[in-house]
Amino acid sequence: MKRLLPLLLLGATASAQATDTLHQIYIQPSLANLKIDGSHGSALMTQVGYNYHFAPMLAMDLSYYMTGSINNIAINGDKASATGATIAAKMYFPMSYYGSFYGKFGLNHTNVEYQYKEGNQTLKQEAVSTKPYLAVGTIMRLFPSTTFNIEYQYMPLASDDYISSIGAGVNFMF
Repeated sequence: MKRLLPLLLLGATASAQATDTLHQIYIQPSLANLKIDGSHGSALMTQVGYNYHFAPMLAMDLSYYMTGSINNIAINGDKASATGATIAAKMYFPMSYYGSFYGKFGLNHTNVEYQYKEGNQTLKQEAVSTKPYLAVGTIMRLFPSTTFNIEYQYMPLASDDYISSIGAGVNFMF
């Protein structure tokens, strides 16, 4: 018991320090690849989010994202766009004082709007899905309260569709 007590106290102080100041907000523009009905299209995806660190290497990540209109998904004149929200557990794997790798696993709720032409009519379809998603990235410290990240995300959608994106963002700690 004498050997265990210092370790318990060390863990308690590290957790208290992490929860005291490590709230983060971030903005992350990405290049997204959207696959719908066997066809691919690319567009800019903007993601804004909030991280709450409740342990030294563990955080909860909440985010909202939207893509620009992606033209020519299947044939000429087709368009698609996606909006959604994610909630994930984010685990850090430290490399050095200047940065670390991280992984996120959570749920992705997405609304995909697909516009296509049939004859002279423009028709719309919407698909809403909630599925697990995965992201991996690296984060590097720029200033004491600002970090830079590079991240890859894979978000499955309804049926066999998906969004995959790679982006770079800025995190602000407060």
